[in-house]
Amino acid sequence: MHLARLDIHAVRNIERARLDLSPGVSLITGDNGSGKTSLLEAIWLLGTGRSFRSNRMAPVIRYGEDAATVYGEIVNQHGHRTALGVTRERSGGVQIKVAGAYVRTASALAEALPVQLINPDSVELVTGAPVRRRRFLDWGMFHVEHGFLATWKSFRRGLEQRNALLRRGSAATRSELDAWENRLGQDAEVLDRQRRTAVTALAERTETALLELGGPEGVELRYLAGWDRSEPSLRAVLLAQRESDRQQGYTRSGPQRADLKLVVGGRPASEALSRGQQKILACALLVAQGRWLAEATSKQGIYLVDDLPAELDREHRERLGRILASLPAQVLVTAVQRDLVMAGLETAANLATFHVEQGRIRTI
Repeated sequence: MHLARLDIHAVRNIERARLDLSPGVSLITGDNGSGKTSLLEAIWLLGTGRSFRSNRMAPVIRYGEDAATVYGEIVNQHGHRTALGVTRERSGGVQIKVAGAYVRTASALAEALPVQLINPDSVELVTGAPVRRRRFLDWGMFHVEHGFLATWKSFRRGLEQRNALLRRGSAATRSELDAWENRLGQDAEVLDRQRRTAVTALAERTETALLELGGPEGVELRYLAGWDRSEPSLRAVLLAQRESDRQQGYTRSGPQRADLKLVVGGRPASEALSRGQQKILACALLVAQGRWLAEATSKQGIYLVDDLPAELDREHRERLGRILASLPAQVLVTAVQRDLVMAGLETAANLATFHVEQGRIRTI
C-alpha cells in the first residue's frame, strides 16, 4: 500500500500542488521556509485530519483562503485505488471523505493511511510527558488490534461519566458510581492486556533497530498500567479512592495514567542518555512500530521524515537512511541539502526526488 497521488490546496504557502509519489523513498529538498515541511504536513492532515505543527488550523490555511484541502489516492498491493479527502475550513468546519463517502470521524483516515512522523520533536517520545508514549502505544494497537478503538471509546465515555459524577459531589448516588466503575474496570483490563502485548512486540524490534542504528545498549521497555496492579482490580482501586477522587474532582487511577518507561541501567533514558542517543532511541521506537505494523497486518505505513540531519552525525544519518530505504513502507524525507541525507537512502529500490521553492513543487 502506498500514497500514489497527492493534491494540495491552500496548505500554508502551498497554493496548489499535484504530485505522483514513489511507492518507495521520496527525497524533498529546498531552502528553509520553502514549503518542504508543509508538504509533509499536508500528508499528515490527510492521514489524521489535523496538523503536527499547530493545535489550531488557522495558521495551516493559506492566508486569504477560506479552507485547506488535501486529496489523495492510496493504491493497495492488488492495485486497487481508494480516494481520501480532507477539508478544514477557517470557520471550523471539517469535511472528510473516504472512498467517495463522507465520514464523521478522522479514525477512518487513520485506518486507511497509517502515518508516522520522525522530526526533531520525536525526541519527546523519550523525554516528554507520558501522554506522548501512551499515544505511541495506542497508535500500534489501533492498527493491529481490531477491537481496540471500541474499547478505548467505551473507557473514555466511562471516565467522563465518572468524573462528572465526582464533580456532582453528594448528589451522585453510590449505584451510579458503582455502575460506571464496573464498566471502567472491565474496559481497563482489556486495554491493559492489549498495551502489554504492544510493549512485548515493540521491545524486541526496538532492540534490533538500536543495533542497526548503532544506538545505546541495554534499553528496557517497562509498562506501567496507571493503577496499583497489586490490588484485585481497577474497580477495587476506584472504590477505595472514591472520596479522595471526589475531593479532587477527577479519576486519578486507570489506563489514562499509564506510561511506557524507557530505562537504561536502572535510570530513565531521559537522564541516562545524551540528546543524540535519545534521538536515536526515538527513531528506533518508530522503526520498530512500523515493522510490527507490517508483520502483524501486512499494511505498509508511511514515514514522514522532516529534517533528517538534525542532531544526528553522518554515521547515524547513513544508518537511519539504510533502514528507511529497506522498510516495508513509503518514506518521504526532507532536507535542505541533498548530499546530507543521500548516504543510505541511495540503496532504496524506488527513489524519487522533488524540489520545493516558495511553495511550488517540481519533480527533479
